[in-house]
Amino acid sequence: MMKVLILLFISFSSEAYVPTVESLFRHGANADVTANGVTLTMSVKRIKVEEKSSDSVQDVSLLKDENETDYYKVFFTKTAEGLKVSQARYKNESYSENSLVGKIYYPNLNAFTFRPEIEASEKGIFFGLLNSMVFNNGAHIVNYLKSLGIPLKLNNEIINREKVELLADYKRYLVTINKSRMAKKSELNPLQPQDIAARERVQAIMGDSMYTDTKQVKLSKDEGEMVWMVEAGPFEAIFSYKDRDLKKIKYKSTAGDYDISFLDYWLANGSHLFPRFVMIKTLSGQQYQIEVTGLRHYIEREEDLLRRLKNWDQILKGKDTPSPRPEFLL
Repeated sequence: MMKVLILLFISFSSEAYVPTVESLFRHGANADVTANGVTLTMSVKRIKVEEKSSDSVQDVSLLKDENETDYYKVFFTKTAEGLKVSQARYKNESYSENSLVGKIYYPNLNAFTFRPEIEASEKGIFFGLLNSMVFNNGAHIVNYLKSLGIPLKLNNEIINREKVELLADYKRYLVTINKSRMAKKSELNPLQPQDIAARERVQAIMGDSMYTDTKQVKLSKDEGEMVWMVEAGPFEAIFSYKDRDLKKIKYKSTAGDYDISFLDYWLANGSHLFPRFVMIKTLSGQQYQIEVTGLRHYIEREEDLLRRLKNWDQILKGKDTPSPRPEFLL
């Protein structure tokens, strides 16, 4: 079995210089997430853009009006039925029940929850990216971007199936000969066939890449640093070279450009990296600063989720609906 692990490692390492789009969005620097519940705590500030004069550059400053800052908690719960997402809005940073002013609940949020239209794209992309980072899941965001017409592919669409099948045969071979010494004499090593033509075919397969190169990922430089850059039609993304942290995305549409920057990655819960700040420019040109103040992983039961939603309904009974939310939130 150790030989299989070494072989697989070498096979994948040979492709490490050109990671796939899905693997980049997997946020692989973080450890695997074993919990089914995640809570993000964040403040959202609307940014005022002022022009000093007709020939001066724009001066960006945060609005002082405290009504321009909202406070949110987003709860992700993975269940057998799918990903359940609830969003709570608060009027101040206490995040107390008394400050709760609104809630939204999606019982099954997936890559096809939001329509593949410009009006829904900001939510679809933003929550696809959150899912990518909190659960190390690159498939959700890739699938949503595909629905927008961006020519991306999932790993299972570009994987070298002949190579996978050959490695699987070799793994079965090792398991068999480890169980029985006699099998070593009778079983044929699939990586070393006796027939010359078959051996050449195996060598050719093992020499091929594990994934087809889509030419959408390349090494580049951003602000003097080496980065991985994804370019696919109207979509661009930049990841740090070493840890593959997502730094920026840009989606160009007929309604404008949607820009998101992820800054100051930190161990938000002591073990998992997450950006402390997220800067967003919406399709309309409005700018926001998100400050992530908390990230928590935990095990959540279905009854815990239902109890929380019921409690919110009781607290919000009779309260006025708050002002509109930023376009990228639920």
